[in-house]
Amino acid sequence: MSPNKFQANASFAGQRATDANLSLGARELTIHASKESDNNITITQVPYSCIYGYEVSNDKEAEQDRNKLVVDVHYVAFSGPDLKNPSAAKRATAQFMFERTEDADRFIQTARDLGAFPKPRRILLLVNPNGGVGKAKRISDTVVKPMLQHSGLTVKEQYTEYGRHAVDIAAKVDLDEIDSLVVVSGDGVLHEVINGLLSRPNWDRARKTSIGIVPAGSGNAIAASLGTINSFVATLTVIRGETSKLDIFSLSQLNKPRIYSMLSFGWGMMADADIESDKYRWLGPLRFDVAGFIRLVRLRRYPGKVYILPPKYEQQTPSTNEQLTPPQSPNAREPESRFKHLLDSKIKELPTPWSLIPNMPYYSMLLLLNCPNMGETIFFSNTVRFNDGIMRLWYSCETRFMKIFMPFVFDQQNGKMVERGLMQDLECGGILIVPGVEGKPDEPSTHKIIDPDSVTSQSAKAQNIYQKPGLFDVDGEVMPTARTLIEIHPSLMNILVPEWLYHKDDDNTTAREHEAATIQSAMSQKQSHSSTFSGVIVAAAVTVAAAAVFLSSNGHSLVDLFRSAFQL
Repeated sequence: MSPNKFQANASFAGQRATDANLSLGARELTIHASKESDNNITITQVPYSCIYGYEVSNDKEAEQDRNKLVVDVHYVAFSGPDLKNPSAAKRATAQFMFERTEDADRFIQTARDLGAFPKPRRILLLVNPNGGVGKAKRISDTVVKPMLQHSGLTVKEQYTEYGRHAVDIAAKVDLDEIDSLVVVSGDGVLHEVINGLLSRPNWDRARKTSIGIVPAGSGNAIAASLGTINSFVATLTVIRGETSKLDIFSLSQLNKPRIYSMLSFGWGMMADADIESDKYRWLGPLRFDVAGFIRLVRLRRYPGKVYILPPKYEQQTPSTNEQLTPPQSPNAREPESRFKHLLDSKIKELPTPWSLIPNMPYYSMLLLLNCPNMGETIFFSNTVRFNDGIMRLWYSCETRFMKIFMPFVFDQQNGKMVERGLMQDLECGGILIVPGVEGKPDEPSTHKIIDPDSVTSQSAKAQNIYQKPGLFDVDGEVMPTARTLIEIHPSLMNILVPEWLYHKDDDNTTAREHEAATIQSAMSQKQSHSSTFSGVIVAAAVTVAAAAVFLSSNGHSLVDLFRSAFQL
Protein backbone atom coordinates (compact mmCIF):
# COMPACT_ATOMS: atom_id res chain seq x y z
CA MET A 1 0.00 0.00 0.00
CA SER A 2 1.19 3.53 -0.80
CA PRO A 3 2.72 5.33 2.20
CA ASN A 4 -0.02 7.97 1.93
CA LYS A 5 -2.90 5.49 1.79
CA PHE A 6 -4.61 3.75 4.73
CA GLN A 7 -7.55 1.53 5.61
CA ALA A 8 -9.78 2.00 8.65
CA ASN A 9 -13.34 1.74 9.84
CA ALA A 10 -14.78 5.23 9.54
CA SER A 11 -17.57 7.30 10.99
CA PHE A 12 -18.13 10.72 9.46
CA ALA A 13 -20.83 13.05 8.14
CA GLY A 14 -23.61 10.97 9.73
CA GLN A 15 -22.53 7.66 8.17
CA ARG A 16 -20.45 4.62 9.14
CA ALA A 17 -18.26 2.53 6.84
CA THR A 18 -16.02 -0.49 7.23
CA ASP A 19 -12.67 -0.71 5.46
CA ALA A 20 -12.76 2.87 4.24
CA ASN A 21 -9.81 3.92 2.09
CA LEU A 22 -8.05 7.02 3.34
CA SER A 23 -5.71 9.05 1.18
CA LEU A 24 -3.51 11.93 2.35
CA GLY A 25 -2.90 14.11 -0.69
CA ALA A 26 -0.98 17.34 -1.15
CA ARG A 27 -3.77 19.51 0.25
CA GLU A 28 -6.64 17.34 1.44
CA LEU A 29 -7.70 14.13 3.18
CA THR A 30 -9.87 11.98 0.89
CA ILE A 31 -12.19 9.29 2.26
CA HIS A 32 -13.51 6.57 -0.07
CA ALA A 33 -16.17 4.62 1.80
CA SER A 34 -19.08 2.23 1.24
CA LYS A 35 -22.22 3.00 3.20
CA GLU A 36 -23.22 0.13 5.49
CA SER A 37 -26.86 0.61 4.47
CA ASP A 38 -26.66 0.34 0.65
CA ASN A 39 -22.96 -0.23 -0.23
CA ASN A 40 -22.89 2.90 -2.38
CA ILE A 41 -19.42 4.45 -2.66
CA THR A 42 -19.08 7.98 -1.30
CA ILE A 43 -16.06 10.25 -1.66
CA THR A 44 -15.48 12.92 0.95
CA GLN A 45 -12.66 15.43 0.82
CA VAL A 46 -11.50 17.40 3.85
CA PRO A 47 -9.04 20.21 2.97
CA TYR A 48 -6.15 20.48 5.39
CA SER A 49 -7.02 24.16 5.71
CA CYS A 50 -10.25 23.09 7.47
CA ILE A 51 -8.68 20.73 10.04
CA TYR A 52 -8.18 22.22 13.50
CA GLY A 53 -6.98 19.21 15.52
CA TYR A 54 -7.12 15.51 16.34
CA GLU A 55 -7.40 13.11 19.28
CA VAL A 56 -6.17 9.54 19.80
CA SER A 57 -7.86 6.94 22.02
CA ASN A 58 -8.39 3.20 22.36
CA ASP A 59 -11.46 1.65 20.76
CA LYS A 60 -14.10 1.55 23.51
CA GLU A 61 -15.90 -1.32 21.79
CA ALA A 62 -12.78 -3.48 21.63
CA GLU A 63 -11.16 -3.15 25.02
CA GLN A 64 -9.72 -6.64 24.68
CA ASP A 65 -7.61 -5.52 21.71
CA ARG A 66 -5.42 -2.64 22.77
CA ASN A 67 -3.77 -2.55 19.35
CA LYS A 68 -6.82 -0.87 17.87
CA LEU A 69 -6.59 2.92 18.02
CA VAL A 70 -9.23 5.50 17.22
CA VAL A 71 -8.16 8.79 15.65
CA ASP A 72 -10.69 11.62 15.73
CA VAL A 73 -9.97 14.31 13.13
CA HIS A 74 -11.74 17.58 13.96
CA TYR A 75 -12.51 19.99 11.14
CA VAL A 76 -14.83 22.77 10.00
CA ALA A 77 -17.31 21.50 7.42
CA PHE A 78 -19.00 23.63 4.77
CA SER A 79 -22.36 22.81 3.19
CA GLY A 80 -20.83 23.16 -0.29
CA PRO A 81 -17.46 23.16 -2.01
CA ASP A 82 -17.07 26.94 -1.70
CA LEU A 83 -14.84 27.63 1.30
CA LYS A 84 -15.37 31.34 0.73
CA ASN A 85 -18.95 31.16 2.06
CA PRO A 86 -18.42 31.18 5.83
CA SER A 87 -22.12 31.38 6.68
CA ALA A 88 -22.50 27.65 5.99
CA ALA A 89 -19.68 26.46 8.28
CA LYS A 90 -20.00 24.16 11.29
CA ARG A 91 -17.83 21.84 13.38
CA ALA A 92 -17.50 18.18 12.41
CA THR A 93 -15.48 15.09 13.34
CA ALA A 94 -14.29 12.17 11.24
CA GLN A 95 -13.49 9.08 13.36
CA PHE A 96 -11.12 6.38 12.09
CA MET A 97 -10.48 3.07 13.85
CA PHE A 98 -7.21 1.44 12.78
CA GLU A 99 -6.59 -2.28 13.25
CA ARG A 100 -2.96 -1.73 14.24
CA THR A 101 -1.30 0.92 16.39
CA GLU A 102 1.50 1.36 13.85
CA ASP A 103 -1.05 2.22 11.14
CA ALA A 104 -2.55 4.96 13.32
CA ASP A 105 0.91 6.29 14.17
CA ARG A 106 1.89 6.34 10.50
CA PHE A 107 -1.35 8.12 9.59
CA ILE A 108 -0.74 10.82 12.21
CA GLN A 109 2.92 11.32 11.29
CA THR A 110 2.17 11.48 7.57
CA ALA A 111 -0.61 13.99 8.17
CA ARG A 112 1.76 16.13 10.25
CA ASP A 113 4.45 16.03 7.57
CA LEU A 114 1.94 17.16 4.94
CA GLY A 115 0.67 20.06 7.09
CA ALA A 116 -2.76 18.56 7.79
CA PHE A 117 -2.58 19.35 11.51
CA PRO A 118 -1.90 22.78 13.05
CA LYS A 119 1.67 23.56 14.04
CA PRO A 120 2.33 24.16 17.75
CA ARG A 121 2.00 27.82 18.72
CA ARG A 122 1.43 29.91 21.84
CA ILE A 123 -1.63 32.17 21.89
CA LEU A 124 -2.73 34.90 24.27
CA LEU A 125 -6.52 35.08 24.02
CA LEU A 126 -8.08 38.40 25.09
CA VAL A 127 -11.82 38.21 25.74
CA ASN A 128 -13.89 41.34 26.19
CA PRO A 129 -16.81 40.10 28.34
CA ASN A 130 -18.84 43.18 27.42
CA GLY A 131 -18.23 42.91 23.68
CA GLY A 132 -21.21 42.60 21.33
CA VAL A 133 -23.82 43.15 24.04
CA GLY A 134 -22.17 40.44 26.13
CA LYS A 135 -21.93 37.74 23.45
CA ALA A 136 -18.10 37.62 23.49
CA LYS A 137 -17.93 35.41 26.58
CA ARG A 138 -20.56 33.05 25.19
CA ILE A 139 -18.69 32.71 21.88
CA SER A 140 -15.43 32.12 23.74
CA ASP A 141 -16.96 29.44 26.00
CA THR A 142 -19.01 27.58 23.37
CA VAL A 143 -16.88 27.88 20.24
CA VAL A 144 -13.35 29.20 20.72
CA LYS A 145 -12.16 27.28 23.77
CA PRO A 146 -13.65 23.89 22.74
CA MET A 147 -11.92 24.12 19.35
CA LEU A 148 -8.64 25.27 20.88
CA GLN A 149 -8.68 22.28 23.26
CA HIS A 150 -8.29 19.93 20.27
CA SER A 151 -5.71 22.07 18.46
CA GLY A 152 -2.56 21.22 20.37
CA LEU A 153 -1.86 24.95 20.80
CA THR A 154 -0.77 26.48 24.10
CA VAL A 155 -3.42 29.01 25.09
CA LYS A 156 -3.56 31.58 27.87
CA GLU A 157 -6.89 33.37 28.33
CA GLN A 158 -7.33 36.81 29.85
CA TYR A 159 -10.41 39.01 30.22
CA THR A 160 -10.30 42.75 29.66
CA GLU A 161 -11.53 44.56 32.75
CA TYR A 162 -11.70 48.25 31.81
CA GLY A 163 -11.53 50.62 28.87
CA ARG A 164 -8.21 50.43 26.97
CA HIS A 165 -7.14 47.46 29.10
CA ALA A 166 -6.01 45.70 25.91
CA VAL A 167 -3.58 48.59 25.26
CA ASP A 168 -1.94 47.96 28.63
CA ILE A 169 -1.83 44.20 28.12
CA ALA A 170 -0.25 44.45 24.65
CA ALA A 171 2.24 47.04 25.87
CA LYS A 172 3.45 44.83 28.74
CA VAL A 173 3.06 41.22 27.56
CA ASP A 174 6.25 39.12 27.47
CA LEU A 175 6.86 38.59 23.75
CA ASP A 176 9.03 35.56 24.51
CA GLU A 177 5.94 33.73 25.76
CA ILE A 178 3.51 34.24 22.85
CA ASP A 179 3.42 33.81 19.09
CA SER A 180 -0.04 35.31 18.44
CA LEU A 181 -2.29 37.79 20.25
CA VAL A 182 -5.96 37.12 19.50
CA VAL A 183 -9.05 39.04 20.62
CA VAL A 184 -12.59 37.73 21.05
CA SER A 185 -14.41 41.01 20.67
CA GLY A 186 -15.06 43.74 18.13
CA ASP A 187 -12.68 45.90 16.11
CA GLY A 188 -12.15 48.31 19.01
CA VAL A 189 -10.17 45.83 21.12
CA LEU A 190 -8.02 44.84 18.13
CA HIS A 191 -7.35 48.56 17.62
CA GLU A 192 -6.20 48.71 21.25
CA VAL A 193 -3.91 45.71 20.79
CA ILE A 194 -2.21 47.29 17.76
CA ASN A 195 -1.66 50.57 19.61
CA GLY A 196 -0.30 48.73 22.63
CA LEU A 197 2.19 46.72 20.57
CA LEU A 198 3.40 49.73 18.57
CA SER A 199 3.78 51.90 21.69
CA ARG A 200 6.40 49.57 23.15
CA PRO A 201 10.10 50.54 23.19
CA ASN A 202 10.74 47.30 21.26
CA TRP A 203 7.88 47.99 18.81
CA ASP A 204 9.92 46.71 15.87
CA ARG A 205 9.91 43.26 17.43
CA ALA A 206 6.37 43.52 18.79
CA ARG A 207 4.93 44.31 15.35
CA LYS A 208 6.01 40.84 14.16
CA THR A 209 3.68 39.15 16.67
CA SER A 210 0.71 37.99 14.62
CA ILE A 211 -2.68 39.36 15.61
CA GLY A 212 -6.11 37.84 15.05
CA ILE A 213 -9.79 38.32 15.82
CA VAL A 214 -12.81 36.16 16.54
CA PRO A 215 -15.67 38.61 15.89
CA ALA A 216 -17.86 39.22 18.91
CA GLY A 217 -18.62 42.93 18.68
CA SER A 218 -21.27 45.01 16.99
CA GLY A 219 -19.13 46.26 14.07
CA ASN A 220 -16.85 43.37 13.06
CA ALA A 221 -15.54 45.09 9.92
CA ILE A 222 -12.16 43.32 9.97
CA ALA A 223 -13.73 39.84 10.20
CA ALA A 224 -16.23 40.71 7.48
CA SER A 225 -13.36 41.82 5.24
CA LEU A 226 -11.44 38.60 5.87
CA GLY A 227 -14.47 36.35 5.39
CA THR A 228 -14.30 35.12 9.01
CA ILE A 229 -17.57 36.49 10.36
CA ASN A 230 -18.58 32.91 11.27
CA SER A 231 -17.16 32.05 14.72
CA PHE A 232 -16.08 28.55 13.64
CA VAL A 233 -14.21 29.90 10.62
CA ALA A 234 -12.61 32.67 12.69
CA THR A 235 -11.39 30.20 15.32
CA LEU A 236 -10.15 27.84 12.61
CA THR A 237 -8.19 30.76 11.14
CA VAL A 238 -6.58 31.43 14.50
CA ILE A 239 -5.63 27.77 14.93
CA ARG A 240 -4.24 27.22 11.42
CA GLY A 241 -1.93 30.22 11.83
CA GLU A 242 -1.72 31.48 8.23
CA THR A 243 -0.77 35.16 8.17
CA SER A 244 -0.83 38.05 5.74
CA LYS A 245 0.88 41.41 5.91
CA LEU A 246 -1.26 44.29 7.17
CA ASP A 247 -0.80 47.97 6.31
CA ILE A 248 -1.12 50.35 9.26
CA PHE A 249 -2.07 54.03 9.25
CA SER A 250 -0.47 56.36 11.77
CA LEU A 251 -2.22 59.57 12.82
CA SER A 252 -0.16 62.39 14.28
CA GLN A 253 -1.24 65.65 15.91
CA LEU A 254 1.00 68.31 17.43
CA ASN A 255 2.03 67.53 21.02
CA LYS A 256 -0.26 64.48 21.23
CA PRO A 257 0.50 60.74 21.33
CA ARG A 258 0.52 59.05 17.95
CA ILE A 259 -2.46 56.81 17.13
CA TYR A 260 -2.38 53.75 14.86
CA SER A 261 -5.24 52.44 12.75
CA MET A 262 -5.79 49.14 10.93
CA LEU A 263 -9.29 49.85 9.64
CA SER A 264 -10.50 53.36 8.90
CA PHE A 265 -10.40 57.09 9.49
CA GLY A 266 -13.49 59.22 9.07
CA TRP A 267 -14.60 62.83 9.29
CA GLY A 268 -18.08 64.12 8.66
CA MET A 269 -21.45 62.42 8.59
CA MET A 270 -20.26 58.78 8.72
CA ALA A 271 -17.70 59.50 11.44
CA ASP A 272 -20.26 61.23 13.64
CA ALA A 273 -22.77 58.43 13.09
CA ASP A 274 -20.16 55.80 14.03
CA ILE A 275 -19.15 57.57 17.23
CA GLU A 276 -22.68 58.56 18.21
CA SER A 277 -23.89 54.98 17.67
CA ASP A 278 -22.01 54.00 20.82
CA LYS A 279 -25.00 55.06 22.91
CA TYR A 280 -27.11 52.45 21.07
CA ARG A 281 -24.82 49.47 21.69
CA TRP A 282 -27.75 47.53 23.11
CA LEU A 283 -29.12 47.39 19.54
CA GLY A 284 -26.11 45.40 18.27
CA PRO A 285 -25.26 46.00 14.58
CA LEU A 286 -28.53 47.92 14.16
CA ARG A 287 -27.01 50.76 16.17
CA PHE A 288 -25.16 51.99 13.07
CA ASP A 289 -28.41 52.19 11.09
CA VAL A 290 -30.14 54.15 13.84
CA ALA A 291 -27.27 56.62 14.31
CA GLY A 292 -26.84 56.93 10.55
CA PHE A 293 -30.53 57.70 10.06
CA ILE A 294 -30.48 60.37 12.77
CA ARG A 295 -27.39 61.96 11.28
CA LEU A 296 -28.75 61.67 7.75
CA VAL A 297 -31.78 63.81 8.48
CA ARG A 298 -29.55 66.48 9.94
CA LEU A 299 -26.72 66.82 7.46
CA ARG A 300 -23.90 69.21 8.26
CA ARG A 301 -20.96 70.82 6.53
CA TYR A 302 -17.38 70.44 7.74
CA PRO A 303 -14.95 73.14 6.55
CA GLY A 304 -11.26 72.45 6.04
CA LYS A 305 -8.39 71.76 3.65
CA VAL A 306 -7.17 68.28 2.74
CA TYR A 307 -3.73 67.75 1.20
CA ILE A 308 -2.63 64.44 -0.33
CA LEU A 309 0.68 62.78 -1.19
CA PRO A 310 0.94 60.61 -4.34
CA PRO A 311 0.65 56.85 -3.68
CA LYS A 312 3.87 54.99 -2.92
CA TYR A 313 5.80 58.24 -3.15
CA GLU A 314 9.52 57.74 -2.68
CA GLN A 315 11.52 60.87 -2.03
CA GLN A 316 14.48 61.46 -4.30
CA THR A 317 17.79 61.87 -2.50
CA PRO A 318 19.38 64.22 -1.88
CA SER A 319 16.36 66.40 -1.16
CA THR A 320 16.15 69.80 -2.80
CA ASN A 321 13.62 71.03 -0.27
CA GLU A 322 14.63 71.20 3.37
CA GLN A 323 11.01 71.31 4.47
CA LEU A 324 10.22 67.99 2.89
CA THR A 325 12.04 65.58 5.18
CA PRO A 326 13.07 66.11 8.80
CA PRO A 327 16.14 64.37 10.25
CA GLN A 328 15.44 60.85 11.53
CA SER A 329 16.67 59.46 14.82
CA PRO A 330 19.13 56.56 14.38
CA ASN A 331 17.32 54.70 17.19
CA ALA A 332 13.64 55.13 16.28
CA ARG A 333 11.27 54.76 19.21
CA GLU A 334 8.27 54.43 16.89
CA PRO A 335 7.55 53.72 13.21
CA GLU A 336 9.16 56.31 10.96
CA SER A 337 7.33 59.57 10.22
CA ARG A 338 8.75 61.38 7.19
CA PHE A 339 6.42 64.36 7.34
CA LYS A 340 5.67 65.05 10.99
CA HIS A 341 7.22 68.49 10.65
CA LEU A 342 4.23 69.48 8.48
CA LEU A 343 2.09 69.62 11.61
CA ASP A 344 3.60 73.04 12.27
CA SER A 345 0.76 75.52 11.69
CA LYS A 346 3.29 78.05 10.38
CA ILE A 347 3.54 75.97 7.20
CA LYS A 348 0.63 77.40 5.22
CA GLU A 349 1.35 75.84 1.82
CA LEU A 350 2.75 72.34 1.55
CA PRO A 351 5.74 71.62 -0.70
CA THR A 352 5.69 69.44 -3.80
CA PRO A 353 4.63 66.63 -4.22
CA TRP A 354 1.82 67.40 -1.75
CA SER A 355 -1.30 68.85 -3.39
CA LEU A 356 -4.59 70.33 -2.18
CA ILE A 357 -7.85 68.59 -3.10
CA PRO A 358 -9.44 71.29 -5.27
CA ASN A 359 -12.95 72.73 -5.43
CA MET A 360 -13.99 71.61 -1.95
CA PRO A 361 -15.43 74.57 -0.01
CA TYR A 362 -16.40 72.12 2.74
CA TYR A 363 -16.91 68.38 3.26
CA SER A 364 -20.02 66.47 4.21
CA MET A 365 -18.07 63.23 4.56
CA LEU A 366 -14.50 62.03 4.25
CA LEU A 367 -13.46 58.40 4.63
CA LEU A 368 -10.13 56.58 4.51
CA LEU A 369 -10.38 52.77 4.37
CA ASN A 370 -7.88 49.94 4.76
CA CYS A 371 -10.45 47.13 4.36
CA PRO A 372 -13.40 46.52 2.03
CA ASN A 373 -15.96 46.54 4.87
CA MET A 374 -16.93 49.39 7.17
CA GLY A 375 -18.95 47.02 9.33
CA GLU A 376 -20.41 43.54 9.41
CA THR A 377 -23.27 44.60 7.14
CA ILE A 378 -21.62 47.52 5.31
CA PHE A 379 -19.57 46.40 2.31
CA PHE A 380 -18.03 49.55 0.90
CA SER A 381 -15.78 48.65 -2.03
CA ASN A 382 -13.82 45.66 -3.32
CA THR A 383 -11.08 47.99 -4.60
CA VAL A 384 -9.64 48.25 -1.09
CA ARG A 385 -6.83 45.90 -0.13
CA PHE A 386 -5.26 45.79 3.32
CA ASN A 387 -1.65 45.16 2.27
CA ASP A 388 -0.95 46.98 -1.00
CA GLY A 389 0.71 50.05 0.54
CA ILE A 390 -1.94 52.43 -0.85
CA MET A 391 -4.40 54.65 1.02
CA ARG A 392 -7.86 54.99 -0.53
CA LEU A 393 -9.76 58.15 0.22
CA TRP A 394 -13.43 58.90 -0.48
CA TYR A 395 -14.91 62.37 0.03
CA SER A 396 -17.96 64.46 -0.80
CA CYS A 397 -19.51 67.89 -0.20
CA GLU A 398 -23.01 66.62 -1.03
CA THR A 399 -25.70 67.75 1.42
CA ARG A 400 -28.92 66.95 -0.47
CA PHE A 401 -30.88 64.43 1.57
CA MET A 402 -32.09 62.14 -1.23
CA LYS A 403 -28.71 62.16 -3.00
CA ILE A 404 -27.14 60.63 0.11
CA PHE A 405 -30.15 58.60 1.24
CA MET A 406 -30.37 56.44 -1.90
CA PRO A 407 -26.81 54.95 -1.81
CA PHE A 408 -26.93 54.42 1.94
CA VAL A 409 -30.21 52.52 1.75
CA PHE A 410 -29.78 50.56 -1.48
CA ASP A 411 -26.02 50.00 -1.67
CA GLN A 412 -24.75 49.35 1.85
CA GLN A 413 -24.18 45.66 1.17
CA ASN A 414 -23.30 45.42 -2.52
CA GLY A 415 -20.12 47.49 -2.73
CA LYS A 416 -21.68 50.00 -5.13
CA MET A 417 -22.14 52.90 -2.74
CA VAL A 418 -19.56 54.96 -4.59
CA GLU A 419 -20.95 54.21 -8.05
CA ARG A 420 -23.91 56.58 -7.76
CA GLY A 421 -21.68 59.64 -7.98
CA LEU A 422 -22.09 60.48 -4.31
CA MET A 423 -18.37 60.41 -3.50
CA GLN A 424 -15.11 61.07 -5.29
CA ASP A 425 -12.12 58.87 -4.60
CA LEU A 426 -8.33 59.11 -4.70
CA GLU A 427 -5.37 56.84 -4.14
CA CYS A 428 -2.69 58.44 -2.03
CA GLY A 429 0.37 57.82 0.10
CA GLY A 430 -0.31 60.36 2.82
CA ILE A 431 -2.93 62.89 3.97
CA LEU A 432 -2.78 66.17 5.88
CA ILE A 433 -6.10 67.54 7.16
CA VAL A 434 -6.38 71.17 8.27
CA PRO A 435 -9.90 71.67 9.69
CA GLY A 436 -11.42 75.12 9.37
CA VAL A 437 -12.44 74.96 13.01
CA GLU A 438 -10.45 72.97 15.55
CA GLY A 439 -12.12 70.98 18.28
CA LYS A 440 -10.96 70.33 21.81
CA PRO A 441 -10.16 66.92 23.32
CA ASP A 442 -13.06 65.27 25.20
CA GLU A 443 -15.49 68.00 24.19
CA PRO A 444 -19.01 66.65 24.91
CA SER A 445 -20.76 68.50 22.10
CA THR A 446 -19.31 69.00 18.66
CA HIS A 447 -21.98 70.77 16.63
CA LYS A 448 -23.19 73.75 18.62
CA ILE A 449 -23.13 77.14 16.92
CA ILE A 450 -19.90 78.91 17.91
CA ASP A 451 -18.44 82.39 17.95
CA PRO A 452 -17.75 83.41 14.32
CA ASP A 453 -14.37 84.82 15.40
CA SER A 454 -13.12 81.29 16.14
CA VAL A 455 -13.67 80.17 12.54
CA THR A 456 -10.33 80.35 10.72
CA SER A 457 -11.38 78.94 7.35
CA GLN A 458 -12.21 81.66 4.79
CA SER A 459 -14.27 79.17 2.77
CA ALA A 460 -16.27 78.37 5.89
CA LYS A 461 -16.98 82.04 6.46
CA ALA A 462 -17.99 82.42 2.84
CA GLN A 463 -20.48 79.56 3.29
CA ASN A 464 -21.70 80.89 6.66
CA ILE A 465 -20.52 77.71 8.43
CA TYR A 466 -20.26 78.62 12.09
CA GLN A 467 -20.40 75.33 13.92
CA LYS A 468 -17.99 73.11 15.76
CA PRO A 469 -15.99 70.80 13.48
CA GLY A 470 -17.38 67.36 14.19
CA LEU A 471 -15.27 64.40 15.29
CA PHE A 472 -12.36 62.47 13.88
CA ASP A 473 -13.17 58.75 13.99
CA VAL A 474 -10.27 56.30 14.11
CA ASP A 475 -11.41 52.66 14.06
CA GLY A 476 -14.49 53.71 16.01
CA GLU A 477 -12.50 55.71 18.58
CA VAL A 478 -12.66 59.51 19.02
CA MET A 479 -9.72 61.71 18.05
CA PRO A 480 -9.66 65.51 18.57
CA THR A 481 -10.41 67.53 15.46
CA ALA A 482 -7.13 69.32 14.74
CA ARG A 483 -4.39 69.53 12.12
CA THR A 484 -3.68 65.86 11.49
CA LEU A 485 -1.08 63.96 9.47
CA ILE A 486 -2.00 60.45 8.28
CA GLU A 487 0.81 58.23 6.96
CA ILE A 488 0.78 54.65 5.74
CA HIS A 489 3.24 52.01 6.92
CA PRO A 490 3.08 49.20 4.35
CA SER A 491 3.06 45.62 5.62
CA LEU A 492 3.96 46.77 9.12
CA MET A 493 2.14 43.97 10.96
CA ASN A 494 0.93 40.38 10.46
CA ILE A 495 -2.72 39.37 10.71
CA LEU A 496 -4.13 35.84 10.84
CA VAL A 497 -6.17 35.03 7.71
CA PRO A 498 -7.94 31.97 6.26
CA GLU A 499 -5.61 29.84 4.17
CA TRP A 500 -7.98 30.09 1.21
CA LEU A 501 -8.21 33.90 1.25
CA TYR A 502 -5.35 33.95 -1.23
CA HIS A 503 -2.08 32.08 -1.50
CA LYS A 504 1.05 33.83 -0.28
CA ASP A 505 2.83 33.06 -3.56
CA ASP A 506 0.11 34.60 -5.76
CA ASP A 507 0.98 37.80 -7.57
CA ASN A 508 -0.85 40.95 -6.51
CA THR A 509 -3.46 40.79 -9.29
CA THR A 510 -4.44 37.20 -8.58
CA ALA A 511 -4.52 37.85 -4.84
CA ARG A 512 -6.78 40.85 -5.34
CA GLU A 513 -9.19 38.75 -7.43
CA HIS A 514 -9.23 35.98 -4.84
CA GLU A 515 -9.90 38.43 -2.05
CA ALA A 516 -12.66 40.17 -3.98
CA ALA A 517 -14.29 36.78 -4.64
CA THR A 518 -14.11 36.01 -0.92
CA ILE A 519 -15.83 39.22 0.04
CA GLN A 520 -18.51 38.92 -2.64
CA SER A 521 -19.27 35.32 -1.63
CA ALA A 522 -19.38 36.17 2.06
CA MET A 523 -21.92 38.91 1.38
CA SER A 524 -23.99 37.01 -1.21
CA GLN A 525 -26.77 35.91 1.12
CA LYS A 526 -27.11 39.38 2.62
CA GLN A 527 -27.26 40.91 -0.85
CA SER A 528 -30.11 38.63 -1.89
CA HIS A 529 -32.17 39.92 1.01
CA SER A 530 -31.34 43.58 0.46
CA SER A 531 -31.76 43.80 -3.32
CA THR A 532 -35.53 44.18 -3.33
CA PHE A 533 -37.42 47.34 -2.58
CA SER A 534 -39.51 45.58 0.06
CA GLY A 535 -36.34 44.64 1.93
CA VAL A 536 -35.27 48.26 1.92
CA ILE A 537 -38.65 49.39 3.25
CA VAL A 538 -38.46 46.85 6.07
CA ALA A 539 -34.94 47.97 6.98
CA ALA A 540 -35.98 51.62 6.98
CA ALA A 541 -39.05 50.83 9.09
CA VAL A 542 -36.97 48.95 11.65
CA THR A 543 -34.51 51.83 11.82
CA VAL A 544 -37.24 54.41 12.36
CA ALA A 545 -38.95 52.17 14.94
CA ALA A 546 -35.70 51.69 16.86
CA ALA A 547 -35.09 55.44 16.78
CA ALA A 548 -38.63 56.03 18.08
CA VAL A 549 -38.12 53.57 20.97
CA PHE A 550 -34.88 55.22 21.98
CA LEU A 551 -36.26 58.75 21.74
CA SER A 552 -39.39 57.90 23.74
CA SER A 553 -37.24 56.37 26.49
CA ASN A 554 -35.55 59.75 26.77
CA GLY A 555 -38.71 61.82 26.79
CA HIS A 556 -38.66 62.73 23.09
CA SER A 557 -40.54 61.75 19.95
CA LEU A 558 -39.90 61.41 16.23
CA VAL A 559 -41.71 64.72 15.79
CA ASP A 560 -39.05 66.36 17.95
CA LEU A 561 -36.36 64.64 15.90
CA PHE A 562 -37.67 65.87 12.55
CA ARG A 563 -38.35 69.32 13.96
CA SER A 564 -34.72 69.70 14.99
CA ALA A 565 -33.32 67.79 12.02
CA PHE A 566 -33.86 70.58 9.54
CA GLN A 567 -32.44 73.31 11.73
CA LEU A 568 -28.80 74.25 11.11
